[in-house]
Amino acid sequence: MPHHDHRDPLDRGHHRPDPHRSQPVPPVPPGLRGRPPRRRPRRATCFTAAGAVLAVGASLGAVALSDPAALNLNARTTAGGRTILPAAADTYVVRERPGRGYGTAQKITASLWPDWHTEAYVAFDVPAGTPPFTGARVEMTFDRPENRPRTVSLRALPGSWTEAGTSWRNRPAAGHVVATATDTTRNRIAFDVGSVVKRPGRYAFAIVNDEDWSAASVHSRESGRSGPRLVLGTGKAAAPARTGTRPSPTPTAPDAPGPEPTWSVPSPTPTAGPDGRRTLCGVSLNLRSGETFQQALSRMDGEYGGLETVRLFYRGVPPAWPGNPDVGERPAIISFKLAPRDVLAGEHDAALTRWFTTAPRDRDVYWVYYHEPEDNIADGEFTAADYRAAWRHLRALADKAGNRRLHATLVLMGWSLDPLSRRDWRDYHPGRDVVQALGWDVYNLEHKKGRYQDPAAMYDRVVATSRAEGLPWGVAETGSFLVAGDRGDRRAAWLHATNAYLRQRGALWVAYFDLDWPTGDYRLLDAPSKRAWRDFC
Repeated sequence: MPHHDHRDPLDRGHHRPDPHRSQPVPPVPPGLRGRPPRRRPRRATCFTAAGAVLAVGASLGAVALSDPAALNLNARTTAGGRTILPAAADTYVVRERPGRGYGTAQKITASLWPDWHTEAYVAFDVPAGTPPFTGARVEMTFDRPENRPRTVSLRALPGSWTEAGTSWRNRPAAGHVVATATDTTRNRIAFDVGSVVKRPGRYAFAIVNDEDWSAASVHSRESGRSGPRLVLGTGKAAAPARTGTRPSPTPTAPDAPGPEPTWSVPSPTPTAGPDGRRTLCGVSLNLRSGETFQQALSRMDGEYGGLETVRLFYRGVPPAWPGNPDVGERPAIISFKLAPRDVLAGEHDAALTRWFTTAPRDRDVYWVYYHEPEDNIADGEFTAADYRAAWRHLRALADKAGNRRLHATLVLMGWSLDPLSRRDWRDYHPGRDVVQALGWDVYNLEHKKGRYQDPAAMYDRVVATSRAEGLPWGVAETGSFLVAGDRGDRRAAWLHATNAYLRQRGALWVAYFDLDWPTGDYRLLDAPSKRAWRDFC
């Protein structure tokens, strides 16, 4: 495997490429339409109960540590009477790199990934002579739109620490929760710390993220004006902006459930497609706390009577075969993400050549480069041209292996086929000579109306587009929340109807998004829904 550099695996795009991780990571949070919204996935539960701590003042239970009367903090006083103080110090530490600190990084993060756990810390100095104030808030700006947790808390951070000298081994211990922000949909979050910041002194905090498969990643003071700041004011002037509870994506009490579509419920008995090939059942791998990836796969095999395929996600080059987990002899759908410019520069040629060359030749491997690139391209992380060129480069590497069981699979959002998206899916398509199979991520959009969507309305464009392109196709992600008032029977009927629809139209595979995401829980926890997917398998 390639050498791991010292960059956070969350860094993506052409500015700071990902290190090659050796284990599956959560899928890139899906978009707002046709799949779970991007802010995270959320998700599986494979982390410790302690949660991730972003030490931006330790749980906002800030403690005055010293009197910085002589410090020049470049404080600004606005026309509204507010005093704005930039952070005096901030850093973050990584459990997997216990001896290293990141005091000069341009971000601070509280991350909870299977193999990446970070804590971060921030301190503010209120100098003597600061104009009287009766309110205080800490403000921070996210440095990325994806994978944010639904809530972020600030904890008190007693004790002393320094930017240059703090690592995981000697990190400070966060105290009680001082404030919580529950609206993370905006770029800036604010925490009311007026209960602790009342006079001159040093105040240190830790930002706490307890949500698996997510990262609270914000600009550090090295980023300049976008870094953390302490805002002092009087009365309402210092009240935190928009920190109310984020609306739940799942309706809790609709006036009346919308009418159920008129689709019929077929027999749960599996059938073959028109060409005689059986549509394979699968899921996205879902870890529980303390599980290894192999244990999670074994558990899910037991729950569903034996999965026929598995959707795996890797942040960098996939691990050497037989992989982690080892999926056995079943076909697998394996996604990995690498910055297009790094691919085009040949940075991953050696590692990927080994991976393609050593791939099994007795089963199909659907390899997916950078699934769902649409939002990343729209956000300017990389261009569509670079994405297509990177695909072509990777296909050339795969062809050198001479393995006919390797299938280059382009996975896009089903939403991108909807005219309302104002997208042209061919902008992301590198060409018929590059792509060998198509995959689509499609979700129930009717959950807010208290119903499950007609399978034809969900998949007709997917089927028509795939057939027109003349390529085999499958559903790489699909799912639905359990809508209000349903104990699972209605979702089970919808799953039976959906799988029958897709089988009859020749889908290669259908993989359910069996994860607890920040926007809602897609997992099949109720007995009827779980039994429906088991019937499919």
